[in-house]
Amino acid sequence: MNDKPSYKKLITKRQKLIEQLGKFPPVLRGSLRLHGNICGTPHCRCKDPKKPKLHGPYHYLSHRYDNKTQTIFLTKKKLHHAQVWIENYKRLIKTIYEISEINFKLLRYHHDKLEPSDEEKSGRKKQI
Repeated sequence: MNDKPSYKKLITKRQKLIEQLGKFPPVLRGSLRLHGNICGTPHCRCKDPKKPKLHGPYHYLSHRYDNKTQTIFLTKKKLHHAQVWIENYKRLIKTIYEISEINFKLLRYHHDKLEPSDEEKSGRKKQI
């Protein structure tokens, strides 16, 4: 059953979430991975044809932006920051989804109470 949520509660919760966005700590979108390496030294154990033992594993960060993937090696200090910032990013995305869900409920149940946009007031259409 669809219980109609309170307009005031939805607006209040949305405003609190929006205020949180401005206070967010650093965020990073990316993936952490472990990877073993092969070195350039001839006859190293990492090049053994039967049982190669790769160096590492080492931590790397893969980051995709503007259709380009960038990968960097992570020292312990960089790894710590990357882990924290990626978790912050996940929390940020969750907050944005919560705001979107509230906006959906506002449109569904309380569209008649919403303030007109500046474009609606002026009669202009917003270009997308």
